[in-house]
Amino acid sequence: MIGIMTTSVMMVTYNRLKLTQRMFESFLKTTDSPFRLIIIDNGSTDGTVEWLKQLNPASPYCQGCHAHFNEKNMGIAIGRNQGLLISDQYKDPWLCTIDNDIELHAGWLTECLSVVKTNHKFAVGINFEGNNYPLKTMNGKQVQWKHEGNLGTACSVFHRKLHDSIGFFITEFGLYGEEDADFFFRARQAGWDIGYLPTNGIHFGEGEL
Repeated sequence: MIGIMTTSVMMVTYNRLKLTQRMFESFLKTTDSPFRLIIIDNGSTDGTVEWLKQLNPASPYCQGCHAHFNEKNMGIAIGRNQGLLISDQYKDPWLCTIDNDIELHAGWLTECLSVVKTNHKFAVGINFEGNNYPLKTMNGKQVQWKHEGNLGTACSVFHRKLHDSIGFFITEFGLYGEEDADFFFRARQAGWDIGYLPTNGIHFGEGEL
């Protein structure tokens, strides 16, 4: 099913089943806008694959769930790119990268979309950095404005036009590198701006592999 205002939510998993389950429990409670789940598993061996294969998200907003299973750990950048390739099949207008070890506030996706819909060439996300940034009002929407640096892909939301414009994540940094910094550096070069919602998120599995 292709929803006119559906967001392709792309997540990469690699083991850490309990964290993934905790994230999904929170995600389904807090997401109140049509979404399509695209999950890339990087060769998990802890039961994550079996759990994902039977996953049937109980949410009226879920427009479908597409899972892809790699035989080995391909790294975050390749996993993100595989998610983008799958999203290209559906052509949902909004794209979202998300990690499997985060918690978000209620209504987060609706708020992100309200920002990017009223501010063209702007990518927004949830702040997990531990530092707050100055608030700025853009067409009636408040954001933590980032005049430099990158947007963390633990949760980022942007229009498909950004992906169409700059392509995919760079893969030269290894399994876990600076692919997000490169992606949003190129976004800036293409004339896009970035920022976070005023409300920060919780990154409960940071640093665990």
